[in-house]
Amino acid sequence: MFGAGSIGSCVGGMLARSHDVTLIGRKANVDAVRAKGLILQGAIRRRLRIDARESISDLSPPDLLIVTTKAYATPAVIEACSGWPREDTIVLTLQNGLGNLEQLRLWRGDFALGGTTTMGASLISTGVVRVADVGRTVIGSDMNSGAARSVVAAFRAAGIPTKTTRNIWGEIWSKAIVNASINPITAILKISNGESIKNRIVSKLMMEISREGETVAYNRGICLPYKSMYLRTRAVARQTSSNKSSMLRDLELGRRTEIRNINGEICRMGLDAQIPTPLNAAMVAMIESFEHSVVEKG
Repeated sequence: MFGAGSIGSCVGGMLARSHDVTLIGRKANVDAVRAKGLILQGAIRRRLRIDARESISDLSPPDLLIVTTKAYATPAVIEACSGWPREDTIVLTLQNGLGNLEQLRLWRGDFALGGTTTMGASLISTGVVRVADVGRTVIGSDMNSGAARSVVAAFRAAGIPTKTTRNIWGEIWSKAIVNASINPITAILKISNGESIKNRIVSKLMMEISREGETVAYNRGICLPYKSMYLRTRAVARQTSSNKSSMLRDLELGRRTEIRNINGEICRMGLDAQIPTPLNAAMVAMIESFEHSVVEKG
């Protein structure tokens, strides 16, 4: 598991029940897991002794590399792992944002699989993850159905509801549009996901942001799996009503956000196709201003 944050730790912890798993993450989290084990709370309750490291040095190439880092770290993951001699390692992205799978496929070809998950997990403290819901995980079988089936089997054996789809691009884009419509709004207003749909004006903003994303996706030939991304966004906000978005948490912790890989990518592709995306651009500008102010204060 390259990226031992909330989702990476949760997925890795569940897979460790039936597989040998190594978590790669930040020093603080790695130190905590080494000292007291990985602690899962909530819907999944267990304490595991699991291998945790800050880098892949001295690791043999794995059967499966799952990437759960921030989207902006994808090039660093590829650089770190590109020296592995093994040619049949499967690479799976469960990241947020757009552009991750494209980069991984330039590196690994059809051994790179796209994936999405609605697993609800949050890092309570170093080494401690609260699991709200195991959710639904989808693995793309568009280029390598055999590899996708083997990953699904491993996930199901670990108790993670998982299925394959040939429309992985639609799944990735639908998740990106949902994130683009919820994350920056909640980060700017400092509210939970559920609060974003309680106000009529905020809900209208969410609707227009999602419509811009839909327009860009359709222009690129993406078949979105939902008739209305706005209704899908509202459903996700309700399902995760008590959660803080990852973007809000990143700002609270003074970390870089994924705004450029989510709303920023929608804007970039919209510009290429001469499709206006002013509200997504506004979200990028505001979140970037918060990031800069955090850096200046620090």
